[in-house]
Amino acid sequence: MSLAPPLPRSLAQRVLQALSWAGLAYSLAVLIVSAPHLLAIGGGAGLVLGNIAQFAWTLGLLLLVFGRKRSVGARALTGAALAGFFGVASLAVLAGKPFVERLGNDSDFVTLLFAPVSEEVIKLLPAALFLLLATRSRRWRPSACDAVLLGFTAAAGFALYENILFARGTSGGWFATLPLSLVLPTIATRGPMLAGGHAVYTGLATLGLAVTVIYGGRFRLARLALPFALLLVILEHATVNRFAMFALFDPGLPLWAQLAAVVTMHGYLSSLLFVAGVGAVAVLEKPLPC
Repeated sequence: MSLAPPLPRSLAQRVLQALSWAGLAYSLAVLIVSAPHLLAIGGGAGLVLGNIAQFAWTLGLLLLVFGRKRSVGARALTGAALAGFFGVASLAVLAGKPFVERLGNDSDFVTLLFAPVSEEVIKLLPAALFLLLATRSRRWRPSACDAVLLGFTAAAGFALYENILFARGTSGGWFATLPLSLVLPTIATRGPMLAGGHAVYTGLATLGLAVTVIYGGRFRLARLALPFALLLVILEHATVNRFAMFALFDPGLPLWAQLAAVVTMHGYLSSLLFVAGVGAVAVLEKPLPC
């Protein structure tokens, strides 16, 4: 039995592009149909749209800062947001469901270990897939700017889904934690901790992933970017969760959480590194060819 000849490269690309458009159109249609229900359970249009506006503000600043050093456009970012809202969020729920059903939502294992680790790893998947495809292509130079944009946008979609699920806002605002909140209005305080939130955590972890993948072969120190960034955001995520469970100065707060608060500069470290890292790649990366 003879195998069918491979599709010409141009035809294969057109087929993949058509499938991409079809998937995007289907996801958008599902979102539009579900919008009234999502707004109702999410606390109303004002709350949900306010959350979207805060994430969109930071995304707009990233697009402005990266300029010609990024290649992803509106379609890719829309797809990333929908992937985070539907796919990544659902995958995280499915991964944690067996533990939640057995141990409960308030289990220390679920809240302080499994959720921070699994969520931060799962949220990296869209950017990891992008980098995998980009590094295998001979015609497409991978960009850390693109990876950060996709990672931040997917995590924003994830965060929006979570906020709708619990009918809550970001608890942040443009003037809540100046000066950082001017560029990251979704960050908020949890007792003495600053909570960078899903988008900032994944933005930093994605930046670490991109630096390791793109520059790790040339600079040995770059190989540490991913493990350092991922460990930091997991630690901050777990510590913020712990502080959210206790009132300020609660005598039951464990020593590890108090030490982690000091190490992470009370949660400011990930947000500061994200802003600094974005500035660094925006300056150091070469513009993409026109």
